[in-house]
Amino acid sequence: MFSHPLALLAFAILYRRMGSQRHAGASCRRSVRNGPAMVNPFEDDDPGPGALEPAANPFRPGMGRIPPDFGGREPALRRAKIIVEQLTAGVAPEFVLYRGVRGVGKTALLAYVRQQAADRGILTVHLEADRDDRSLGVARETLLRDASVLLDGVDAKVARTLTAIQVAGVGVKLRDRGNPAATFESLIADVALLAQRSSRGVLLTVDEVHEAGDLLLKPLLRAAHRAAQEDRPFGLLLSGLPTAAENLFDEGQTYTERLARIDLGLLDRAGTADAVRRPFARVAGADVDDLVIDALHDASGGYPWFVQLWGEALWDLATDPDHIGLEVARAAGERVHVRVQDFFAARWRRVPTGRAALLVVALAEAGGDAAMADLLDTIEVTHQAASPARRSLLDLGLCWVPQRGRLAFSVPGFGAWILRTRPDR
Repeated sequence: MFSHPLALLAFAILYRRMGSQRHAGASCRRSVRNGPAMVNPFEDDDPGPGALEPAANPFRPGMGRIPPDFGGREPALRRAKIIVEQLTAGVAPEFVLYRGVRGVGKTALLAYVRQQAADRGILTVHLEADRDDRSLGVARETLLRDASVLLDGVDAKVARTLTAIQVAGVGVKLRDRGNPAATFESLIADVALLAQRSSRGVLLTVDEVHEAGDLLLKPLLRAAHRAAQEDRPFGLLLSGLPTAAENLFDEGQTYTERLARIDLGLLDRAGTADAVRRPFARVAGADVDDLVIDALHDASGGYPWFVQLWGEALWDLATDPDHIGLEVARAAGERVHVRVQDFFAARWRRVPTGRAALLVVALAEAGGDAAMADLLDTIEVTHQAASPARRSLLDLGLCWVPQRGRLAFSVPGFGAWILRTRPDR
């Protein structure tokens, strides 16, 4: 075996060095039948070559899907649990904004907390911010529809005090308060009041808040802040890219005082280990070798979506139902490699042509995280001329701003893929 743990990382490189001839040959060999005739899988009870049942695979790679374990996200979950418990007790909680690049688990975290809240009798409402919803029409209609259940059992006197929700016969409709923001703000206030009068907490989750910006956030936070001052059981969980709501905090508005920012980054080694080991132990009673975890963490960069890809592949290719070792990891690496290459190719296709593409290539050559001034020197473009290209990369989630004056890729390994494949040529 290997004499040093770092040597075990070789499997992450091994599949890259396996030439295209091997893959071409494999496709030919699969077409040759030396054994019995192929059987329709639906007519065959054999689960396949793996040692673990494929249908029981707990890993769920995919943006927004709830993973089998939120390894490394315990602080974020602990904060959310307090909010849920406060709403259950009829107490006004703090508001939380989860921020991070795409693929770190923000949407999945919101979905999981909604499940936990609903199981405890809390009314949950979910919105997805949309920059094209300038009138906030979709947001208002969704909130009105889902929160109207709070009117059940509320007496007519309370209903008459509502400023945005109007009871019309057996249904409800929305009063126009003059402009979209004012109407939405009044609607939030009405929902918070109904939550208090019906003795039922309400949790509103809003994903992709950077898409709508101030148009949605300002009235939402103003109304939520007033609801908290009146101790109404109205909770707010938001998620967005790393710069979401930054300008509101810079302005120092009072309504941001109750909004806590929790930044979700890449998983550390312990988080990666928990995210992989605990599902194997819980579902199959299997353990994962320390050296596999080391290599997996190095190959994935701690990017949660990649970690889920690795977990899925390790499960499907397991040869021992009790232990996941290096041989399985090598085979899993080949499968993950193909998925990751497709993932990066899809990201490249989203890069706008022209200056945005030049910026992306320059950023890759600079190591994936660089000062904007250095990138502009490289592509020989002024800051003003490059500003639209930079904004498009941020809006598409391809890049983010780790600190003022810098630009970085939002997914680890993208820069290395660009340099290796040179899709710009």
